[in-house]
Amino acid sequence: MICTVFRPRRIKDGKIAVARMYRGRYRLGNESKVIDVPLHTNDKRVAQQRLEEIVQERQLESVGLLSPQAIRQAQQTPLTTHLKHYLADLRALGRNGEYVYIIGRTVTKLLEECSWRFPSDVNSDSFVTWRAKQTKAAKTLNEYLAAMSAFLSWMGKHQRLDHHPLRHVGKVQTNGRQVRKRRAFTDEEMRRLLAISGARRVVYLTAVYTGLRCGELSKLERDAFHLNGQKPVVNVPASITKNRQQAVLLLHPDLVVELRELLAELPARQSRVFEDLLPTMYRFKADLKAAGIEFLDTKGRRADFHSLRHTLATNLALSGAAPRIAMEVMRHSDMRLTTKTYTDAGLLPVSDAVLGLPSLMNTGKKPSEPYSQIDSQKPFREGQSGSLPVTNVVKGEETEPIGNEALSLDWTAPVPAGQKGEKVAGLGFEPRTFRL
Repeated sequence: MICTVFRPRRIKDGKIAVARMYRGRYRLGNESKVIDVPLHTNDKRVAQQRLEEIVQERQLESVGLLSPQAIRQAQQTPLTTHLKHYLADLRALGRNGEYVYIIGRTVTKLLEECSWRFPSDVNSDSFVTWRAKQTKAAKTLNEYLAAMSAFLSWMGKHQRLDHHPLRHVGKVQTNGRQVRKRRAFTDEEMRRLLAISGARRVVYLTAVYTGLRCGELSKLERDAFHLNGQKPVVNVPASITKNRQQAVLLLHPDLVVELRELLAELPARQSRVFEDLLPTMYRFKADLKAAGIEFLDTKGRRADFHSLRHTLATNLALSGAAPRIAMEVMRHSDMRLTTKTYTDAGLLPVSDAVLGLPSLMNTGKKPSEPYSQIDSQKPFREGQSGSLPVTNVVKGEETEPIGNEALSLDWTAPVPAGQKGEKVAGLGFEPRTFRL
C-alpha cells in the first residue's frame, strides 16, 4: 500500500519551484490505481493526518463498513433540494409538465406530513403510521406510495441513497374499496338522455361511441375530425390524451351525422368543437333528472359523465367484441381494466348464457323427468331395450330360436352353438364352448 504526502514541484524560469500546499498520494492493497488528492494545508503533520483519515475511510468503504462519500454528503442535504433536482431531471427527460407538477405536489405533501427533512428520516414505519391515519381512497394512497418510491429509486440510481426504505411496503387493496363506483347506462336510459339533452346530445353521443374523457373532449379541435372519408375518424393528438399516445378512433354512423351538423353550424373563429357544449356536473345531473335517471342507484353506484365510458365498454362486451379489441377501443394498457372495471357485469346476459348451454342428458326424455345412471341397470321393460334373440339359420329348414333361455336371465340373447344348430344349455350368463 502507498500512503505519502508531498509538495508538488515544477520548473519555472529554469528554477525548481516548490508548491506551498501539501498533496497526498495513496493506493490501497487491492487496487492498482494510485490516487492523488489535495490536502489543503502547508503543515506536514496536518497533511499526514488528513491523508490517513482519507485512506481509512476508503478502506472502510471497500469492505462495506462505511457508505461512499457521495452518499454521506447526500445524507446531509435536505430532501427538498433532492426533490428539485429530481423534478428538473423529469423535465429534461421530456415528461409532461402536468405530470411533473403532480409528482412534486404529492411528494412535497408527504415530506411535510411525515416530517421527513433528510434522507435518513425516511423509513417504512413512519409511512405506514401516516397511511393508517388517512381517510383518502385506496387508489390515492397507492399513488402517494408510487410517487415517493419513484423519487427514492431515482436517488439510489444517482448515488444519493444507499437503500430504498419503502421497498417492502405493500399496496393497499383496492378491490371493493372504490370511492366512486360507477355503472353503465342501459340503451333505454341513453335514448331518454339523448332525447332531452338538446345541443348537448352530440357531446353525449361522442362520449358513448368513442370513450373520450371530458378533458379530452374539451381540447378537440375542428381539424381533428375527418368525416368525408370512407371510414370517418377522429384523430386525437397525443398532447391531449391521458396516456400521451395518439389515438385514431373510428366514428359510428349515427355520430357522423350529428358531427356534420355541428361543424356546419360552428363559428369560423371557434377552433375547439365542444368548448361551449360540455356540461358541468350540475347541468349533467339536471339532464339525468329530466330523463328520469337516478344519479345513484340502490347499490350506491354513480351515473356521471365518466359512466358514458363505462357504457362503451359494456356495449362492446354485449356486441360480442373480443376483449383484446375492446381494450384497443378503450385505449387501455391492461385488459383487466376493460373487462373488470369498466364493463358493467350487471348488464351482461349471464342467465341467457347459462340457459344456452347444450344439454348433456338423454334427449329422449322430457326435461322435467329425472335422469339417473340406475336406468341402465333396470329390466328392459323399464329401461333399455332388450336384445333380440339369435336364431340358427339352416338352408331349407324352418328358423327357430336356440340358446339358453331356460337357465339364463330372461332378457339375455340366446347364443348359437355351432353350424349344426344343436342347442347347448346355458350355464350362467355365458354359454359353454367346445374349447377352453
